[in-house]
Amino acid sequence: MDKQVHRQVAEHPPEARASGVTEEIVRFAIETRAIPEEVRALATHHLVDGIAVMLAGASEESGRLVRAHLRDLAGQPQAGVLGSALRAPLQLAAWANGVAGHAMDFDDTQLATDPQSVYGLLTHPTVPALAGALAAAEGTGASGAALLDAYIIGVEVECRIADAINPRHYRDGFHSTATMGGFGAATAAARLYGCDLDQTLRAFGLTASMSAGLRENFGTMTKPFHAGRAAENGLFAVTLARRGWTAAKDILEAKRGFYSAAAGGFDSTKISGKLGRPYFLVEPGISIKPYPSGSLSHPAQDVLLDLVRTHNLRPEQIERIDVGVNSHVPNALIHTRPTTALEGKFSLQFQMAIAVLDRAAGIAQFVDAKVTDPRTRALMERVHVHVDPEIEALGYNEMRMTVGITLKDGRRLSGRADAAKGHPKKPMSRADLTEKFMDCAALVMPQDRAASALAHLWDIRLIDRVADLVPMLTGAAA
Repeated sequence: MDKQVHRQVAEHPPEARASGVTEEIVRFAIETRAIPEEVRALATHHLVDGIAVMLAGASEESGRLVRAHLRDLAGQPQAGVLGSALRAPLQLAAWANGVAGHAMDFDDTQLATDPQSVYGLLTHPTVPALAGALAAAEGTGASGAALLDAYIIGVEVECRIADAINPRHYRDGFHSTATMGGFGAATAAARLYGCDLDQTLRAFGLTASMSAGLRENFGTMTKPFHAGRAAENGLFAVTLARRGWTAAKDILEAKRGFYSAAAGGFDSTKISGKLGRPYFLVEPGISIKPYPSGSLSHPAQDVLLDLVRTHNLRPEQIERIDVGVNSHVPNALIHTRPTTALEGKFSLQFQMAIAVLDRAAGIAQFVDAKVTDPRTRALMERVHVHVDPEIEALGYNEMRMTVGITLKDGRRLSGRADAAKGHPKKPMSRADLTEKFMDCAALVMPQDRAASALAHLWDIRLIDRVADLVPMLTGAAA
């Protein structure tokens, strides 16, 4: 057996493993055909043992709870999948609405209380908390006022947990919307289900163990999947905790708990005495997006659009575009030469180019055809991103950027933004939000229905039952 196993491994030399271990593993997984008989014999023993312990485990209390949950899924109250006519079990509706809410990267962004916190870890707090809360509100027959309060508390908890974590959590690759969003959803659901302290502590313990999501997936469908799974996980954790599922009750601060394992520590002073004093929504605030793309690009997007419109610039006039950022921006806007719209959302090169070509950066701009257009690709080559020492020295809690445009006639135009439109310092008005809502809703429903739904949402506190509101949010999404 040793010789046969050695031959199998030797097909992939050490240098291949070092340069592309994922590909090496995948190739092994899909190409391996000849498995030594000795290995098959051993594996049969382990397979028999695995089935045995599954059968035995079915008799445990955890097995009973799982089966009870699965039985209830079939007859569980249904919740709406927004933008469509579909209804699904609560947990899956939370997942679907969470994925949809983050699919365009158009949802709000947490700010930070610390200059070293890398923009509040760029957590998108609303979607996981709201998607979980919406499903729970339908399931419990809650009012609009109860939904709103649950959402507020969910966002507060989610933001404080994120704000306190060691910034290396985000820096080293975790997607904080995925890892912290579940706590927001669990908090909102626990309130709506009337969970007690013990149930909610156990729900947090389970949520933490389901917490996952990696930033290398930015620019793919897996990024919005993170938000959907966070919403689903939070609701699922509450459901199991209410059934009696056990979990650690000190999961955040424990030696082998969430903060230690996921970040190597946290700052307890950012939570203790801070919850609701004031609410994070108030200070430092949460930024609403004016563009459906990675928020780190938005200050530069504002500046470039202003320069292009003010000076009536055309692509053929531009020699180069220089964008000054701090050193964390390239760690998030990772696609310098995107080939899809999803990658374009995380590309300063694309966002600068399309703003020149279309004088806009809305939903219509973030489509594959715009990214692959030869004019766009040519202009992207003229966009240069660099770390600006002055911007770098100011810290990382705000999104500060400079833009310089060099024209072929020798002129140079420039500008700087320390915050983008939608930031609490430059808030979007009710009229701005109405326009954004109508643009988004137009993709799945007629204008008159969208306007009616929006009117009810502005008056969410007057809604007697969330279940009566959700049908107004159905649409024609395929």
